[in-house]
Order: sequence, then C-alpha cells, then structure tokens
Amino acid sequence: MAKPRLILALLGLVGLAAAQCASPRSRPEIRSLSPDDRARFFRALNALRTNGELDRLSKLHVDNADTIHGHPVFLAFHRVFMSDFASALDKVDPGVPVPYWDWSLDASNPVTSDLFTDSYCGGNGSGDKNCVANGPFANWEMRVDNPHCLARKFNQGDSIAPFWPPEALLSMQNTCSQYGALSSGIENGCHGAVHLGISGDMSTMFAPNDPFFFLHHGMVDKLWYDWQLAQPDTRFQMYDNVNYADPAVSADDPIPGYPNMRVKDALDPRSNLCYVYIDSGSGAATKRLMQEVDRQSAAKAAPQQPLPPGPDAPPADAPPAASRQEGGDMPHGPQADGSIVDAPAGNSAAQLDALTSNVSQLSGDDEARASASAALHDQQVGFLKDVLLGGMSGNRGLDIASAFLHHRNRFLSRRAQAILRREQQHPEETKGLGLDQILSGLATGLLGKEGVVAHVLQGLGQVVEVLPQGLGKTLEAVGHIAEDVVGDVFDILKLPKVDLSKVPEEERRIPYVAEVPEWWYKNNNLNATYAAQLRAQVHDIIDGYNRIPGYISPAVAHYVAKKYADAS
Repeated sequence: MAKPRLILALLGLVGLAAAQCASPRSRPEIRSLSPDDRARFFRALNALRTNGELDRLSKLHVDNADTIHGHPVFLAFHRVFMSDFASALDKVDPGVPVPYWDWSLDASNPVTSDLFTDSYCGGNGSGDKNCVANGPFANWEMRVDNPHCLARKFNQGDSIAPFWPPEALLSMQNTCSQYGALSSGIENGCHGAVHLGISGDMSTMFAPNDPFFFLHHGMVDKLWYDWQLAQPDTRFQMYDNVNYADPAVSADDPIPGYPNMRVKDALDPRSNLCYVYIDSGSGAATKRLMQEVDRQSAAKAAPQQPLPPGPDAPPADAPPAASRQEGGDMPHGPQADGSIVDAPAGNSAAQLDALTSNVSQLSGDDEARASASAALHDQQVGFLKDVLLGGMSGNRGLDIASAFLHHRNRFLSRRAQAILRREQQHPEETKGLGLDQILSGLATGLLGKEGVVAHVLQGLGQVVEVLPQGLGKTLEAVGHIAEDVVGDVFDILKLPKVDLSKVPEEERRIPYVAEVPEWWYKNNNLNATYAAQLRAQVHDIIDGYNRIPGYISPAVAHYVAKKYADAS
C-alpha cells in the first residue's frame, strides 16, 4: 500500500504546482488556534501515524538526507515536504489547520513554552529509551528508521538551551540579500538549535517521526517567506548557491524526492503551493522596539554634511551618519594657512568629525590636504579599533571580519572589498574619508541598515564622554526605551502586562545561543566554522540589545508574562 500512496501524493503535489491558487490557505501560529482546532490537528496527526503516511514522510526524509542538507535546495525541499505533509493531513480531515511554531518567542527559556505541556505536544522523554509519555503523542510507537518509541532527550537534561531570539532572526533576514545566504544562515544557525534542543528523534534524519519537526519547519519556511515578502518583486524568483560549495544551480533543478517538482515550483507558495503565513507578532514587536531606538537616535543626531556626488559616494542604503558634537572653540585640524594643529588628547567623535569637516573643505595646497588626510586616517584607525573592536568581548569582531573577507558574499566581504578597491584607486581620498562614512559603511556591512550597530552608530557624535570606553558603554548612551513602547510589545503579542520592576535582571536579559555539537554538522553536511562565526555574530547582537536600557525582547516579554503576569 505504501507505493500507491506515494504516487497519489506526488500527483497531488504536481497538480498544485500546475495550478494558480485563487485563495491561499493560511498557516497560523499554533498557539493562536482554538482548543477545538488544536485537538483536530492532533487527531489528524495521529491518523497519519496510523495510516502509514508519517512513516512515508520520515523515510523520504531519510532517503534524501545527503542531497537536501548542506545544499542550496535545503529551504526549497522542506517547503515542498511541508506541502506534502499538509496534503496528507487534508486527506484525512479536509480543511484541517496546518500551524507552525514560532520558537523565537520561546527563545529565552524554551522548556517553559506551552508547546511542552499536555495540551500541546507533551514534554521530555522518560526512562532508558527517553519515550514521550505525556501529551497527544504519548506512547507512540514508530517504525522508521527501526521500531522504537517516539523519543525526546532535551539537550540540557530537564531544560533546553536557548533558541535564536527574534532580534537575531530579523538581523539575519535584513543582512542577507541572496537566497543562498539566507538558506545557509538558517541551516547553519537557528535551524539546528531547535532540533538539538528537543533531540531524541528530532536529532536524527527520521526527525519527521516527531510532530515537532513539522511545527519547527513551518517556522523555518516562514522565515524564508517573510524574507521574500520584504522584496516580493525579486525574491519570489530568487534561487542561487551563495555560501554553499555546490556548483551552479538553477530554478529548473528537480526537488530531491519529488522528481516531478522543480525548485521554481516552490519559490512562491502563494500561487503554486497555495498557502500563506499569519504572523505571530514577534516580528512586529521587534520592529516596534527598534523604531523607538531609531527615534531616540535621530533625536540626538544633527544634520550630516553630505559628500559630493560621485561613484565613490556611500551606498544609498547606508544608515544615517554619526552626528557632530555642538560647542567648543579649541583649535584643531588644518588651518587656513594649510598648517596642522593637533587635536587635543582623547579621541572623540567631535574631534575627529571636526578634523574630517576641515579636511573636506581644505582647498588649494594638495600637499597640505594629503598631510591632513594622513593624520586624520591614523587617528580614525585607532579610534575605530578602540570603540568598535575594543567593546566586543574577545575581539570576535576582528576575527570574524578577517574570516569573512575570504568567503564570497558573507556579511563583510563586499563591504571590505569595496573599501580595499577604493583605497587602491583613490588612496588620498580614502585616507580623508570622514568618520561618518566609515562608521556608516561598517554598520551597513556588519548588520544591514536595520541592524543594532547601525542604530547605535547614529548617535555616536553626542556621547563623546563614553566612546573611549567601548561599544558597551556607547549602547547605554542610546537612551531608554519608553515605557509605552514596551507596553506596545505586550499588546502586539497579546500578552498580559507585567510589572517589569518585579522581574530579576538576569531574567530580563536575552541569553546566549548554545553551541551545537560537532557531530550535528558532520551528519548534516554543514560548515561548522561558518556556524561558529554566525553564533559569535548573534552573541554580539544579543549583547547590543542587552545593553540598551529599558529594552525588553519579545522573547523575554513572552517568558516573563507567563511567569509573572499573575503576580503583577
């Protein structure tokens, strides 16, 4: 019976791929389902286990494991695989909801999530074989890859290591401009953290045995879908091999395990596969918080002096430059007669910015301009090392930047190469680049125009007294997040309000993401070095948010509302 079912499933997917969908079905976050709809979904899942469809899906995943993991088709395969799952559900209960799990909302302390209760998916395994003994999947007996109980074994004993928070996901989506960069970032980063956190069957290639697989990969697919929606005119057609070692790929390539499906059939789920996602609120809440960071930074910034237009002008999407510090009449920079007066001791944004301004306005004597530019350049180098790298623990920023220079299209490579080319082509002009432009360029190259560092750098010019102390102190000077904005986050997430003064400081902080074991990367054809670099970047992002006074992550809000709302 298994072979006819497989043929029918393939025919159903081919039919979807050939049709244009007039009314896409919505996929909601599982906690937004009514109790009746949630129970309906769980009954359909149990039917798939009984009729052998879950076995078929698990075996299909195992049989194609080597061709789907560690390759550009990773996201595309799992999108089709999820649609195969949805089609199987629909056959046993037409119209049954197909939810996803926004695990980023549970990032701070995953084990406290409702998903691990009896009302949802049950909890950790127990006994020598780590069998799931509570919830709707209790005592399930699985047949793939061999007969065994459905197993879970949380990676920290009775708890689960933190997942990627919404801020890290948003930064990754904003930074990646090509499909392959996003796919490899997800696969090497946030994807594995959930599989390894739950573990048991979830840490194997027959992970589809556990319904958590489908809830998790619904979220993975949604990350891709949200990234596509950000630039729908181009990204719903985008497919490439950036950040993978694979040879050239094409949207006409077949999907492994689905020979009648092509990658192009999976690129736009709104038409070919006929579904869309309903947002959980985590993205909206994160953006709301960052709007307030933007507002406070902009309030501190003064208008910047634009560079003359030309081929070497900063990119149009570069974040606003650091502003000038008002006041002070001390002499510095190149003088009217072309001589140079040293700036007072203590590198500051105001001093360097004033030097920059005067260098850009100096005219006539090329030798004097070159001398002033060289002096300024030396100060800027020291300043940037102290402020940007000195504030990052273990100088991870320098190590990552050096490593990324050698990898095509990874976060810093294009920015670094552009700076190197400019230095070779216009050495004197490069030395005279203003602090504004250097900071803006670095911010854009590191985290994109909406990244944490970009927001912070907007206000650097107004916080002279703390700059020499490193990036951590600089972040503290951005300002306090208004109480009403934090309240907005609770409203967006539909959470009860919490008196945050009752929440201990350690529980308000976003925790680091745990390291994934080496064997996971080997089993999934993944790049462990790249994954370690990603994790270090995420930790720097988390540090940045944790240093903004009054900031509360949507993940933290979700956790503290569950723990402290009744006590407020």
